[in-house]
Amino acid sequence: KLNPDGAFLSNGPGDPAELGYAHTAVADLIKDYPVFGICLGHQIITHAIGASTYKLKFGHRGGNQ
Repeated sequence: KLNPDGAFLSNGPGDPAELGYAHTAVADLIKDYPVFGICLGHQIITHAIGASTYKLKFGHRGGNQ
């Protein structure tokens, strides 16, 4: 049986809102482990805790206005 110190969620393509299976898995993980996410991983954590994300009109390049 694995006994990790935490979990790291990496980046990837896609819309985090369409990854319900990942939201469920991460919601279970964050009960017992620290979880760190980059890009899409961070967005999945956001959905797992009940918050939401939205797509920017243009890609993020510096300060969006």
